[in-house]
Amino acid sequence: MEMKRKKQKVLIGSAVRQSPEILKEFLESLNELDKDNYKVDYYFIDNNDQKASKELLETFAKSLNSSKGQSNKNRSKVIIHHEENDDKYECNEITHHWNHKLIWKVAEFKDRILKYSSKNDYDFVFLVDSDLVLHPKTLKQLVDSEKDIVSEIFWTRWKPNTQELPQVWLYDQYTMYKNPAGLSLNEKEIQAATESFLQKLKKPGLYEVGGLGACTLISKKAIQKGVSFKEINNISFWGEDRHFCVRAAALGFKLYVDTHYPAYHIYRASDLNGIDAYKKNQAVRAVDNQEAQYMFVYDKETLANAIKHFLLGYMYCDYRIITGYEEHSLIFPKYAARFSQVREKMVDWLIENKVICSAQIKDIELPADITEKGQVFAKVKFTLKGRSIQGEFEKQYLCNMFLDRFANDWKISFFSFYNDKGMNILGFTLADILQERERRNKEIGNKLTLAMMVRNEAGNLLERVLSHAAKYIDKAVILDDASDDNTVEICEKVLSGIPTRIISNRESGFRNEINLRKQLWDMTVETDPDWILCLDADEIFEDSIIDHIGSLINQPNFDYYAFRLYDFWNESQYREDKLWQAHRFYRPFLVRYQPNFDYIWNEKPLHCGRFPMNITQLEGCQCNIRLRHYGWATPALREKKYKRYMELDPEGMYGNINQYRSILDPRPNLIDWK
Repeated sequence: MEMKRKKQKVLIGSAVRQSPEILKEFLESLNELDKDNYKVDYYFIDNNDQKASKELLETFAKSLNSSKGQSNKNRSKVIIHHEENDDKYECNEITHHWNHKLIWKVAEFKDRILKYSSKNDYDFVFLVDSDLVLHPKTLKQLVDSEKDIVSEIFWTRWKPNTQELPQVWLYDQYTMYKNPAGLSLNEKEIQAATESFLQKLKKPGLYEVGGLGACTLISKKAIQKGVSFKEINNISFWGEDRHFCVRAAALGFKLYVDTHYPAYHIYRASDLNGIDAYKKNQAVRAVDNQEAQYMFVYDKETLANAIKHFLLGYMYCDYRIITGYEEHSLIFPKYAARFSQVREKMVDWLIENKVICSAQIKDIELPADITEKGQVFAKVKFTLKGRSIQGEFEKQYLCNMFLDRFANDWKISFFSFYNDKGMNILGFTLADILQERERRNKEIGNKLTLAMMVRNEAGNLLERVLSHAAKYIDKAVILDDASDDNTVEICEKVLSGIPTRIISNRESGFRNEINLRKQLWDMTVETDPDWILCLDADEIFEDSIIDHIGSLINQPNFDYYAFRLYDFWNESQYREDKLWQAHRFYRPFLVRYQPNFDYIWNEKPLHCGRFPMNITQLEGCQCNIRLRHYGWATPALREKKYKRYMELDPEGMYGNINQYRSILDPRPNLIDWK
């Protein structure tokens, strides 16, 4: 006689604080799950603030507890644990706002469910947020994946009329592209990698990810090994799911997302209108299981609404509530990255000044027809109204923005803010806008100042470098690091027709590069420059810089230009291998001086950078004019630099020790300059 296989035990758990309209749809989808092969129980933590929602949970429990045709052994058990509701949670048509206390309260709820499952020997816990509608085959699909931690995907428009994004990601807070080597990817590479990941998730399959949440099946094995949602004190990631994922990875578990039967996310009340269409679409998907089609159609009115909702979310602030990253869905990754760099400082300022404010959109100006355009320019007039420790305020602003078409969607590729007096505001965060620090954006008559540090360059390329630079610069600032040859005389001779400031140190400071770089910077900004070009005494641009420098600096939008630097190994060939590829990346060499910007240096004695390290928080642009570096171009130069680096940094603390050692390679890979 064949033995009947024991059913696997599954505990479906949810911390519930939900409107009755949304909760009703969630509970119905739980009822409709295919549970034939499983013994399914439910654990709800009732944190509702509406009586109707509490009653819905009780009704759901009674209906299962009194199910006809089932023995007590097979009948589902429903545990409802009632919690006091004393925390503020703001949920509206624009976004959701979670405060720090509430997040870790929810984390404790989820861990309580995991603890109960472990104590009662469940094979799986299925943690589901109460604003989801599940496909009937979801539970079976996840269990059949045979993964210890796996989520079913769902997609959300974090702001109305913006692109749908998944609740899973690859790295860090919400990064959706791979970069395991930590390379400096340019904007197009980031866009392409992100879009590739998103398109993959739209195809039915099972994929490894770096982060997940909200609709997750967790095995007994993972729970027994210690996965939990408890806060990890030495990381600053936002949200309990991210701390769960970090801990799970540290315990040796891989994270997966299944995309066969996407759930439907009722993120806002208006999403209730889409449930019928979702169910019809999933019925078709269940039959043919082919790739779902996601189309983003933008007419002028829809794009205007997307811009409106973006700015309403971007400009909203209540210093008592910490907000998330949802507003980034309409902006290019470069802004999200820059925002992450300054977020802590911005939040500190808003809290310190106790800012509470919101925006009102007055007018959005768009071209008449956008259907055939690859780029659109928009002007948005809006009012910021609120209060701070300085009192109540109501201010008028203008935002100029460019939007680029990207994968059937629109993304903001550039924006700039102006106050009611027409002054261009420095920065792009809400804190920047409220502080109204002036940004220099002169379009004509800009002067270019060369900043250069020199030491004993008489027998090298100094005269050639300065002669070329003299063809397109307007001023020069030279820091001589205690040369004992005629370096200064060469500078004075070549730059004789150009206003030049030269200062010579009495003692050399080459052992501490950061002090020299900061000294040169201070010398230069004391002249109140428009633009600063920082070159070393062995670097020469292509001749095309002479013709194009005027158009580069006489424009209002960009504050720095990044260039590729080629390391020449002789007069006509540059080196390229895994350790020598500076020419594959763009780095700032030309910067507009902004007196109101808070410059921060990379405080290390070697390889500290020629500019303050936060220059890239300003608006910048990549330039295809190439820069030739002749600092390695002779055996004597290479021998000298090798000895210097091995003396100053013998363990490679500030640079790459393997690159140091490769300087004297007898047969490096060289490429002809063209």
